Amino acid sequence: MSITSSLHIGVTGLLAHSRSLSVIGNNVANVNTIGYKATRAEFANLLSTLEGNVEIGRGVILAGITPLFLQGALQTTGNVTDLAIQGRGLFIVRDSEGSPFYTRAGQFHLDKNGILVNPQGFALQGFPVDETGKPLGGLGDIVLDSGQILPASATTSIGLVVNLNAAATTPTGDWPGGSGTDAPPGDWLAASNFSTIVTVYDSLGQAHELTFLFRKTDANTWEYRAVIPIVDVQTDPTDPENWIAVGEGSLVFNDDGTLDPDNSTINDITISGFVNGAADLTVLADDLSFVGSTQFARASSVFLVRQDGFSAGTLTGIAINAQGLVIGQFSNGSTRALYQIALADFPSEERLANIGGNLFAQTFESGNVRIVGTPGTGVFGSLVSGGLELSTVDITQEFANLISSQRGFQANSRMITVADQMYDEVVNLKR
Repeated sequence: MSITSSLHIGVTGLLAHSRSLSVIGNNVANVNTIGYKATRAEFANLLSTLEGNVEIGRGVILAGITPLFLQGALQTTGNVTDLAIQGRGLFIVRDSEGSPFYTRAGQFHLDKNGILVNPQGFALQGFPVDETGKPLGGLGDIVLDSGQILPASATTSIGLVVNLNAAATTPTGDWPGGSGTDAPPGDWLAASNFSTIVTVYDSLGQAHELTFLFRKTDANTWEYRAVIPIVDVQTDPTDPENWIAVGEGSLVFNDDGTLDPDNSTINDITISGFVNGAADLTVLADDLSFVGSTQFARASSVFLVRQDGFSAGTLTGIAINAQGLVIGQFSNGSTRALYQIALADFPSEERLANIGGNLFAQTFESGNVRIVGTPGTGVFGSLVSGGLELSTVDITQEFANLISSQRGFQANSRMITVADQMYDEVVNLKR
């Protein structure tokens, strides 16, 4: 090996280790960068040459810098739009020109247009979904406008769980009549043993008080009427204070106080002619339930009232679950799935191009996106809302690497110094 070769080999060592120091310095600088993946300097020897029959190495080169896609620790923030992936996967974001990029940094917020974006203003991508979470379209921006309205939904089912007092006696007066009959509230109540109100909603989202009246007619047998204020369905009634019957039926109980559904008669409830122009409201017999109701010798009471209608509401907040469903919270108390956050996976995450800003871009070496899917399915990890993934930099390991690279640099510097001394000796041979 010539002295000149020794000098050049030492130089390759200096260059490789100085670049390694840059990699370590970059890791240390990003110790608190959200979603940052620590990188590793990878060395390779240069092509050897033959001097006679002897193979002589030519030094070292920094062959590559590889990001290590390890799971970072999670930090709780409490901010619902801060997201962390616990497991495999990358968030998909798009710039203003529609170019896709990928990231593990989940620092998202709503911009002035209600779009969920990262600090650079790139829009997080997801699928719009129906109320069951089923996708309705392709990948796109997640738009959560505070003025977004959840349309009203008319009541189509009612459930009542009541106890009717077995010790009650039949009222002396009878009800004014069946469905379609209107009478003063006092007449209806005087012929009843018990009543309860269910708030129902028409197709325009207006609430109406539907009163269920119960009347004991025989041992273990009760009749019921469903009535509403007549002014809800008649513009100018003769007696505006009256209630009008819109449904009727009977409940039969077994001798142990439980409901006997086979002998009970449940009929449809139909409310037509709303003065506000809403569509007719119908609760079919199959959707009117008294299951769980009892007849025990104790005061009549209501245990459960449910119905599925609601008024229109505006978006007041969101929640994001572990499967990436963005669930809207509306002013009417209702919730609804709005979007499904999407994740991406690559054949080789380590070969994605780091373009800065905690963003990665697809490369030939990384391969095309292998799959776009939802958190918690397939290879993808789950989402943590209100949390962020911290940097994967291990500061202790980095300082150990720093010492190793520093020593490598010093050793190669010494190599050049020794080669220089040998040159000096050669020059002195002439004297």
